[in-house]
Amino acid sequence: MSYQLSAISYQLSAMSYQLSAISYQLSVISYQLSAISYQLSAISYQLSAIGRRPSYTEKLLNKIS
Repeated sequence: MSYQLSAISYQLSAMSYQLSAISYQLSVISYQLSAISYQLSAISYQLSAIGRRPSYTEKLLNKIS
């Protein structure tokens, strides 16, 4: 009986370790997704800034008028 309880305790300990490793991996993935989100937001900001700049044609029209 004591041997069975010891085996069960060992299995639970191994499962706990695996869950801890999975939790760590998920936290790394979450960090990476957050970094990707930040980069996409920076790209979006840059694209919107480009969109606000007057085009070459608009500059010419402004000079003419």
